Amino acid sequence: MLRGIRDPRLVFITGAGSGIGRATALRFAGMGAAVIATDIDPATAAATAELIMNSGGKAGAHQLDVADEAAWFRVADLVFERYGVPDVLVNNAGYGLIAPFLEQTRTMWDRQLAVNLGGVVHGCRAIAPLMVAEGRGHIVNVASVASWMPAPFWPSYATSKVAVRMFSESLRGELAAHRVGVSCVCPGAVATNIVANTEVVISAFGDDTERKDAATQSIQTLVHTLGPRLGFGPDVIARGIVRATRYNIGVLPVRPEALLIETCYRLSPALTGRVLAQATPARLNRLAATIAPLLSRESRTDVASL
Repeated sequence: MLRGIRDPRLVFITGAGSGIGRATALRFAGMGAAVIATDIDPATAAATAELIMNSGGKAGAHQLDVADEAAWFRVADLVFERYGVPDVLVNNAGYGLIAPFLEQTRTMWDRQLAVNLGGVVHGCRAIAPLMVAEGRGHIVNVASVASWMPAPFWPSYATSKVAVRMFSESLRGELAAHRVGVSCVCPGAVATNIVANTEVVISAFGDDTERKDAATQSIQTLVHTLGPRLGFGPDVIARGIVRATRYNIGVLPVRPEALLIETCYRLSPALTGRVLAQATPARLNRLAATIAPLLSRESRTDVASL
């Protein structure tokens, strides 16, 4: 059986400017690996690299829009020329969209899949051949618990994540013959910018901008205020990514709720779908309206205590 990578020398991470990507970069750097931090925002990628170097580690930073295949090959060639072949590739970059299918434009749908799925495929296409030639390496593709959650409020997001999981499982079988491992990590709830910056498009809000803004504020408060307090920080996912790399785990749900939802879906996809179908936009609207004042109160309390 193919073993994982326990002693990575060079790790390439997308979406490394914040959240799971930054936490993963710090984890691998702490293991002695040199880290290539990439992000669509070059300033945040540079900030991650600076954090590593200030702690005595080795890091480089590059701008990378993962939806741009040509950019992938430019950066991959540059990394190969300067540093060699990455031992580990972590395809982490992505973004969230909460919107029923009938509310989504073609542009919204295409962008969701271009980043969340296309970015993973482009990354594997650019880096995997280098690993195969080396006869060593490991790829971690970050999907989501959403890959087992056919809910009506995020069809494009769930589609992108289930596609990442199936792509990873298929690629795992192909690359094992070349001594390259592939893992798919599926985080549960996690407090990161991808959640805080999730685009919300729900018809139940109508044209009520104030209520839309309140829902967005609720999400951001949940992420930045309550998330870390309740243990939903990104480092727990980063630990899962390192574990998947070390032990060559095929599919790894991270956090109890992810494992629970995966189990429910595998036992009865039909029942899981029926339950999740109840999470309609109108009900989400009522839930947001209920919890928004509570979260705002929590936020005000935190500010007052500073």
